[in-house]
Amino acid sequence: MSRRKLRIMAMKIVYQQELGTFNGIYLEYLNLKPEDEMFLKGLINFADTKKKLIKEINSCLNDWAYERLGILERSIFLLGFQELLNFDNIPANVSIDEWVDISKEYCGEEAKKLVNGVLNNYKNMLIKN
Repeated sequence: MSRRKLRIMAMKIVYQQELGTFNGIYLEYLNLKPEDEMFLKGLINFADTKKKLIKEINSCLNDWAYERLGILERSIFLLGFQELLNFDNIPANVSIDEWVDISKEYCGEEAKKLVNGVLNNYKNMLIKN
């Protein structure tokens, strides 16, 4: 399965988690290759660091707040930040481009600009640290 499809699947899972409607039974029915399952789990398994990710998202939003975002945008930011933070084998610009394209497809043109700016802010923050 392509990484794009896996990212979209992750976005839908996190969206359902944010809504409180996710039942948790998903991977066993997907018949994913081991490397695809590892990528998907690596994206969505941020429960222990969610508060930290939200704090970092807020620091990159510039005059906006995480709580004011739509659930889909929140999901994209959580996953984009998670990917930039934990997937060193994927170039940051590739990750950003993927999440920008996904946000354009699922959220619209305005979200695309926001996602691009915020993820680039986070990338620059990671480079400084």
